[in-house]
Amino acid sequence: MYTPTLQSPQRGIALLEVMIAVGLLTCAVVAISSAIVAGQQQSLEARMTIASSIAAESLLAQLSKEPWESIDEWHGYTEEIGTIVDPTGLPVGGDWDSIGRKVSIEESDMFVDVLQVYIVGRTVTVTAFNEDGRELSSLQRFIPEPQS
Repeated sequence: MYTPTLQSPQRGIALLEVMIAVGLLTCAVVAISSAIVAGQQQSLEARMTIASSIAAESLLAQLSKEPWESIDEWHGYTEEIGTIVDPTGLPVGGDWDSIGRKVSIEESDMFVDVLQVYIVGRTVTVTAFNEDGRELSSLQRFIPEPQS
């Protein structure tokens, strides 16, 4: 014959301890996962910043080689996202497919304090941007007018 026995209070405490442990473990896993995701996002952002800086510097170097008379023609020049090509005309691809570039040029002069002289020239600004229109990097270079 079966005789009912009283359950030990230890069973209820053990279950409560397990539930608390599972809750703590869940919180730890969520925190670690969040840190990993944030790290991946920062890594992607850094990668895009590096690629955009290289893209802007590449175009700025190309503009620096242009004859003085034709530099103004580049003002307002824009390369839409995914249209960047190398010097041979082939698409660059990779991370550069999500970068666009634009150029602005303004007349400017620079005063060299040591020589006490003004140098007339143009300030060329190349800006790299993403599909949201957010500026990823911007580089400026002063190009002096050649002496005649």
